[in-house]
This record gives sequence, structure tokens and C-alpha cells, in this order.
Amino acid sequence: MGKRDRLRDVLLGLAENPALPAGIFSRLVASGDEDVLFTLADRDRLTPSQARELVAVGNPSLTGFLIRCGLVTWPEIPQEQPWRLLDAVRGGVAPADVWREIAADPDSETRREVAYADGAPADVIAFLVSDSDVWVVANAAENPNLPPGLFPGLARHPNTVIRQAVAENENTPPALLAALLADGGGPAPTRCGACWNRETACADHSPGILCIRLAAARHPAVPPEGLAALLAAADDRTTEAVAARTDLSVDVLERLAHHPSCDVRAAIAANSAVPEALLRSLAADRAPEVRRAVAENAAVPLDLLTRIVANERMPGEPVPRVESATELELRTLAASRGGAQARALVADRTRLPRDLTEQLATDPDIAVAQRIAARSELDPERLAGLSERHGPPVFAAVARHPGCPADLLQRMAAHPAVTKRAMREIANHPAARADTLQLCLASQDPRTRHRAAVRTTLPLPVLESLIDSPDRALAQAAATNPALPEQVMERLITRALTE
Repeated sequence: MGKRDRLRDVLLGLAENPALPAGIFSRLVASGDEDVLFTLADRDRLTPSQARELVAVGNPSLTGFLIRCGLVTWPEIPQEQPWRLLDAVRGGVAPADVWREIAADPDSETRREVAYADGAPADVIAFLVSDSDVWVVANAAENPNLPPGLFPGLARHPNTVIRQAVAENENTPPALLAALLADGGGPAPTRCGACWNRETACADHSPGILCIRLAAARHPAVPPEGLAALLAAADDRTTEAVAARTDLSVDVLERLAHHPSCDVRAAIAANSAVPEALLRSLAADRAPEVRRAVAENAAVPLDLLTRIVANERMPGEPVPRVESATELELRTLAASRGGAQARALVADRTRLPRDLTEQLATDPDIAVAQRIAARSELDPERLAGLSERHGPPVFAAVARHPGCPADLLQRMAAHPAVTKRAMREIANHPAARADTLQLCLASQDPRTRHRAAVRTTLPLPVLESLIDSPDRALAQAAATNPALPEQVMERLITRALTE
């Protein structure tokens, strides 16, 4: 059973192989293994003829998957295919008359899916807003293809569920959103999600009305007037969405800066409209995520930014304020001796003048070296010096440099203290030689071995030995290698189907 499972994993690997020849594709289809068939169906750039070949297998689940992916045209969908109409709608291949036919399906779940579909024609959505099922109407009311003339009537719908859906529609006009935000809209609703299908209505629809108001408050197009009045009743999700707006009054910003939720305070801290005095106050917040959000604010003063990063661990990503820095500001930061983190921010910048890149390559701090080593602007001749000066902690960054020399990759891979992260990057590098990849294959780290197994520079005998490996995941990875010759693929399929 173990050998059979391993050979089946090899078939799955072949089905993922980006260089799979047409004849091998057909042989894998003929295997009839459902997992192999679905793996083939999920390939990038599946051709129309390959999709037809898979449909011809006659597996309804497989055919449905292909239809939902938009890989089967309407005329090619088998007449006997279960859920044929709905799958065609989901895959965006249904003609207009099919949309209209399925919009009248007796099954409410089907109509709900049609009303929710992004590609639903406007006339179908207009038809569904009169449906007897409230959730069909709600999905239609939230659909971006809802005809503009239907918004006002649905915003006055007697059911709170429908009004909430209107408040969540990305195309709802600001004036309607303002009305829904104020009091849930008028006239007063008579039904809600709890009583829509009961004979007796709920005595109180206030929970549903609050849901309408909260949905309107989260909408980016709602006018800011009226938001402050809702904040006391708002949940954290809504308040966080409001906190990200750049059109709030200073009073509202200050109020939210003292919110008990650190996520809300972090949203305020990241808001570029926040006054400088409030930003400086938030920089002393008790929550580290709030302080980091201040550092990531596009409008943060540079002196405040450098003060924060001196004490906070920042992600190795470009900071907006440094991205927009003038050349003078950039050079001032790069020359900063107040803390290596400020210089590391410069090293993270998306674009750097070449001379600054070379300057930072001589920085004595490891945090700067780790950020500058992978930059393509850095002369590859600098990499050996960086790796010798800082040792294994910088190897991963050096190996990410697109111009890292093959000899240096080999030396780093052979270093006794090389890290797993570095080995993974070395295994990925296009300049890694076969002998370097052999070192990666000897690693104790499965991810390193799997990355090395897919490299096309591996000798064929090594590839074949990996396919015979007791490590099933490694064997499958090797089978995805584009360098695998067609005759070897043929032999593997024969073995898998006969042994």
C-alpha cells in the first residue's frame, strides 16, 4: 500500500508539472483517478481542448468544477449534467435566457445564488427584488448590478434585512446612506430577519435598525455627518471602519483615539488626517500595535518616526513616510547615528539612489545589512563582503539577491551554521548549481528539499532517485520538475498503473 500511495503521489506531481506534454496529459486523464483529474482541471492555462478531454470523462463533479471555472462553453455543457444551469451561472458562461430561466427556479437557494452572482444581468436583478423569499431580495438589493432606479424603493422596504442590504451595496447613493445611517430610514420597518416568515411580527425591530445604521456607517460613501452620534452604539468592526476615514472632525478623531479597543486606536494612529499633536500622543500608547501604526502613518513627522522605530520592532516592509521622503530627508535618515532602525527604514525603501545603497552596504548593523543585501541595485561584488562580515544571519538576504554568484551560494550552503531560511532561499535561487542543490537536498528541512527538487538544473539520475524516495511529498515535488523527460513520465505512469 505504501508503494502504491507513493506512485499515486507521483501521478499527482506529474499532473501539476508545468511542462506536461499533451500525450502525458491524455494518459493521466485515462488513469481515471479522481484526485489526478481534479489536479489536471486546476492547472494554470488549461486549454479548451484539454477541458473538453476532461469533460469527456463523464464525471459530473469534475465537469461541474470546470463549468464553474468558466472553462466549458454553454454549448459544450452536457444536457444531462446535474445543476447545469446554476453551474453555468456561477462560471459566467450562461446566456441571458438561461439567467432568466434560473431566476424563476422553484428552489429558493438557487434563486439566492443567482441574486448574489456578480455577473447577474440588471433585468434579472430587477426581477428578483420582487421575490417572495426575503434573502433572495436581500442578495439582489446588495448586488452591484441593481438598477439605480430601484435603490430608493428598497431603502424604504418594510423589512430591515433589505434595508441593510441596500446599505451594503457599493453603489448606494450618499443621500440614501445618510438616511439609513440616521434612523434606519423611513417609514418605520414592520419586519426584520427574526420575523420575516412569521405571521406575527416582532414587537421591537430596534436590533435590525441598528444593523442598518452600522452597515451604512461602514460604507465609504456615507457622509461623515451623523457618524459621531452612532459611535456609542457601534461595534468595534464598525468603529474601526469609521476610524480609517480621512474626513472626520478633530473631535471625533480625539474621541476615537481613546477608544478601549486597540484595533480602533491603531486605525486612528494610521489615519493620515490625524493632527500631529494627536499622533504624538498615540505614539505613547500602551499597545505596541498602536505605536507601530503611528510609525506607518504617511503623515508622521520624521523625528517622531525615528523615535518610535528606535524602540519598536518594525516589519521589514517600506514605511509610507520614508517612501515619500525627499532626497535630503532620505540622506539624513541614512546618515543617522541615533539608531540603526532609522537606517534600516531607508534600506527598506522601494527605490533608492545607487550611492545610498552602496553606503548602507557598509553599515555595521545587522538589521541594515539584512535589508540591503537582497536589493537588486546593490553590486553583486558587495555580497561576499556582507556575508563574511555578518555571517549566517545575513545569508538568507544575500541569497535573495538576484545576482548572487553561484560560488557564494555554494559557500553559504556548505557553512555549518547556515539557517533553514537561508537554505530555502539558496534552493530557490536560479544560479544555484547542481552541487549546491545536492546540499539543499541533504537538508533536514522538508521545505528546502522540496524547493530543490523542482529545480531544472538537477541531473536526471538525481531526479529519478527523488521520485523513488520514501518521502512521498519529496517524490511528488520531483514529479513536478519541468526538466523531467517525456519518456521518464511515460515510464512513471506505466509503473503507477500496473504495480
